[in-house]
Amino acid sequence: MSQPVKLSDQLVLDARLAGEATERSIAGQVEFWAKLGRAVEPLLQGHQALALCRSGATASLSALVDGVGSEAGQARLKQHLAAAPYPHYAPAPGRKGWLVRTGADGTTAVGRFVNRVFVVDDRRRRRP
Repeated sequence: MSQPVKLSDQLVLDARLAGEATERSIAGQVEFWAKLGRAVEPLLQGHQALALCRSGATASLSALVDGVGSEAGQARLKQHLAAAPYPHYAPAPGRKGWLVRTGADGTTAVGRFVNRVFVVDDRRRRRP
């Protein structure tokens, strides 16, 4: 049985943005978050749950999405990508639609993704 519930405008907006990416309705996204929280909560110790609640309240998803185009947002993205595990991908200079893949050993290769698989253009393969 469904029951109406009052939700903040911010939570509804965050659910709309997250739901679009995963093809869920706003209600479906809120239900997903509730199920996830219910499943994780027994696994957390009290201080962990409190830390997660505090960190989740620092910035809403919509605020983060709005900040992506700003200089601060670009700096956060660059910092995150630099800390991410290898391989790293960057646009290939002068080759629209192509990427440069850099491996942990410094090896680079130019290629593109085909059906979610990086396909190397062997004519452009090079080492540092």
